[in-house]
Amino acid sequence: MCADENLWAAPEGEPLGQRTNSIRWLQKQIIRKAAQLPHDFASRAEWEAFRAKLRAELPGIIGVPELPPLRESLVRGTARVGEDAVCERVDVYMDEDYAIPSFVFRPLQPPAGRMPALVWNPGWPQSKWSRSYHQFACQMARKGFVVLIPDHAPFGEAAPYEFQAVNQVRMTLVMGMGHLLGISQLALRACETMRAGEYLRSRLDVNPERVAVGGLCQGGQDTWLSAALDDRFCAAAPICAETTFAVHMGEMANYMANGDSSPFPFGILNLCDVEHLHAAIAPRPLLVRSNLLDEWWPLSGFHRVETFTRKIYKLYGAEDRVDFRFEVHEHDLTGPFVTALERFLVKYLA
Repeated sequence: MCADENLWAAPEGEPLGQRTNSIRWLQKQIIRKAAQLPHDFASRAEWEAFRAKLRAELPGIIGVPELPPLRESLVRGTARVGEDAVCERVDVYMDEDYAIPSFVFRPLQPPAGRMPALVWNPGWPQSKWSRSYHQFACQMARKGFVVLIPDHAPFGEAAPYEFQAVNQVRMTLVMGMGHLLGISQLALRACETMRAGEYLRSRLDVNPERVAVGGLCQGGQDTWLSAALDDRFCAAAPICAETTFAVHMGEMANYMANGDSSPFPFGILNLCDVEHLHAAIAPRPLLVRSNLLDEWWPLSGFHRVETFTRKIYKLYGAEDRVDFRFEVHEHDLTGPFVTALERFLVKYLA
């Protein structure tokens, strides 16, 4: 029997057993680390100095791979889709030993001049074979757009057959190997996204000044990370992908556990959180849509991202170029999500 019953009362009223809780200890470290990140920027110059630091240092922290210059990408074949679209099966060149398996949709009868384009990032564990993505890509092709949908590692054709039965297995393999090399999963996906944008800009039928990026769920994470690092994307549209890493771990981890750790690049809170990455897209057009039914993107984190991002856009006098909103809908590129995305792309790229 304990001689001193006061030993069972930890400071601040916490049960003593919490002092043996490793998750609670890490949560507090995350909360403290996030609280130390800069959020008060009085001028554009002050913000842009921080943004320059972010773009210079973040790739090394999270492990964005360095690639050789883009070379010719293999077009495996083309096929007519419906009455007015064409789908190309393209291996987008990464290096001499790896290419991104992709579908590229374009109009059957292209308009005069070079066309606007979009990299659309599938979510976890989606691939380029999603029906709703095909429907959207054909819809945009009819409006004179080129749309590229990649298979991000390790989904679709980006993983060997023997590992495709279990998504967690192939994700664990890719993440484990990447960690040995210092490459986090989200960094690899962002690298693939930026390379896909580079490929589109190299096409003779695409206007290199009018290439945007968008995506759903983890594809939305690819979107705000790649657009923050690569300002050659003229606009960005992350959908169903909004919270902060601090809120994700400090709040959501109390009621829901993620299926894997791929959405969390190592060391990122040493430099920034999700709100800084959204703000780094300023003053380019930014469409943000979240789904109230997606409990894995806490609303409180969405609020932090929106508040900070609007503050930075205001420094540029570009408040009208950012659009945040929740919907109540299914977790897919359908309904209000596809309507908002189409209008956004037509407004800023057509």
